[in-house]
Amino acid sequence: MKHKRAILVTLVAAVIIAAALIWTRSASTIPAPTGDAERSAAASPGTVAIGLQQQTASGIEVRALALTRYQPQTSEYGSVLDPGPLLELRGQLRSAQVQTDAARAQAIASEREYRRLALLNSQDHTVSDKVTEAAHATWEADRARMESAQAAFSAARDAARSRWGDVLVNWALAARSPQLDALNSGQEALLSVALPQSGATGSPPPTIRIGLPGTGGGEIQARLVSPSPVADPVIQSPTYFYQAPRGGLRTGMRINAFLPAGQAQEGVTIPNSAVVWYANRPWVYVQSDDTNYVRHEIVVDTPAPGGWFVAQWHGGGRVVVKGAALLFSQEFQPKPQAGSPSAGGDDDD
Repeated sequence: MKHKRAILVTLVAAVIIAAALIWTRSASTIPAPTGDAERSAAASPGTVAIGLQQQTASGIEVRALALTRYQPQTSEYGSVLDPGPLLELRGQLRSAQVQTDAARAQAIASEREYRRLALLNSQDHTVSDKVTEAAHATWEADRARMESAQAAFSAARDAARSRWGDVLVNWALAARSPQLDALNSGQEALLSVALPQSGATGSPPPTIRIGLPGTGGGEIQARLVSPSPVADPVIQSPTYFYQAPRGGLRTGMRINAFLPAGQAQEGVTIPNSAVVWYANRPWVYVQSDDTNYVRHEIVVDTPAPGGWFVAQWHGGGRVVVKGAALLFSQEFQPKPQAGSPSAGGDDDD
């Protein structure tokens, strides 16, 4: 038993000695890192070094980003209203108002005639009691017709206000209404925009931007007219009337209304061509000197025309706007390993 244990110990010692000799021999054949390999080892993660000639040949372009202000916005739904009922209402209210005015004038005239005849009757009886009573009856009838006309006009006006609000009803009642004339001629469109009941957009802004469907991002500006008495039937939010140039708007069209939300921010707009994705996160390369570029992570939660608005980014940074993908591949290109054939090592087998 002791003999077998001695043999086992001897074998283990031999293996350890052999492994030590092999490690020593291998370590003596690994050259010290020099040149490109040394620079690669010294480079920090996210940094790419590329020569000027290679930059020109690869078409890498950088751009100094200017500091801009961006107004955050929210999108709400709206629709283009048919101006026909409002224009018909204008005719109805104007007709009822004319009838009321005529009845009032007739009642005033008949009252004057009655009082004149009553005075003559009371002074010297040059006018008979019968004539005086007839004049009084005429005045009473005219006054009843006036009150009836006034009630009908008031009912029509109140019904209109419950649908259109005071401002639009006043347009309809005005002797001259440029706003309704613009709707009637097709120069302007009347919009209904639903706004949330609370939050940054709780108070309607005086102007909003309207996205035009089918125009690839075209927009027009709409002006606030007044609150609407009617809530949106779909989202049950308060609605507001806006007026905008007709342009490509059509009656019944559903539109997107873009409203300011919160305070304006300072930052830069980064083009889409400058953004590369790595580990499910967006990055850009910023030029630190003539031949070095540093990769920076950005936040892309605010779309802007042609790219993304990035807040709290100071202007003047030279961002790679063309060739970012090439820098990305250069950064993650496999580096020569020390001791490998490509690194200049030799094989002593």
